[in-house]
Amino acid sequence: MATPLKLTLLIACADEASRRSLESVLTSAGHHVITAETAAALLDEVARRPDAIILDASLTEPPDFTLCRTVRSHPYVSPATPIILTTSGAALRSEHIAALRAGAWELRGEPIDAEDLLLRLTAYTQGKVEADRIGAEDLIDQDSGLYNAIGMIRRSEELAALTIRQHMPLACAVFRAVGTRDNEVDGDRLATAFKHVGRISDVVARTRPTEFAVFAPATDESGVQELVHRIGTAVAHVVNGGGGRLRAGVSVGNGTDKYRPADLLARARRALETA
Repeated sequence: MATPLKLTLLIACADEASRRSLESVLTSAGHHVITAETAAALLDEVARRPDAIILDASLTEPPDFTLCRTVRSHPYVSPATPIILTTSGAALRSEHIAALRAGAWELRGEPIDAEDLLLRLTAYTQGKVEADRIGAEDLIDQDSGLYNAIGMIRRSEELAALTIRQHMPLACAVFRAVGTRDNEVDGDRLATAFKHVGRISDVVARTRPTEFAVFAPATDESGVQELVHRIGTAVAHVVNGGGGRLRAGVSVGNGTDKYRPADLLARARRALETA
């Protein structure tokens, strides 16, 4: 017998009674539930990457369900993430069509059949959970557990979109360990050290055997210098033990202008070469 899925579900609904009722049903089934009462709260909570989103139409704008379109295009919401729109009363066919065009998987009118909803959520999310698992394996360096170059690009682009939207700086630091001819730095040991020193909010990637890139949100010029010092101190035992030295270069996006993480990475590498 297959193990039941334990999902992270986001409920966005302004009506407290409806929100609590639905939350009770979903938590009783063993799922983790996140709630949002406003459109702004919903856009903040999607950064937690829910497995499915239940969005009440009272928060979105008919007839074209503008908020649903915004959520569907959010960098943290994959095409495989089900969005179920709910509405008071019976839904008209024209509303169903508009909901589908806005990126919802379906529009459900009241009263909501809880058992039917649970079965649909399980069916809808099975593909997403498996896609996430396979995608994560493709984005991770299997030896170190850090992001690989492909994973770094994808995650840093998502991070850049979020920081630009919230007008926060995004810093990139590139570290490169250089050993001696007779005593090379152990790249695998260094990768393990980087894995343990990174913050949860950072994107830490192994881009070359002894090169590592860190994308740090809400980190300005002074903050990235502190980051370089902190990481350099934490991994010094591996670098010095290999008879080498650690070099670093940084760059910062100001959070107001649009920029590509690849440009930040290139600037940080150029800074490293001239350090």
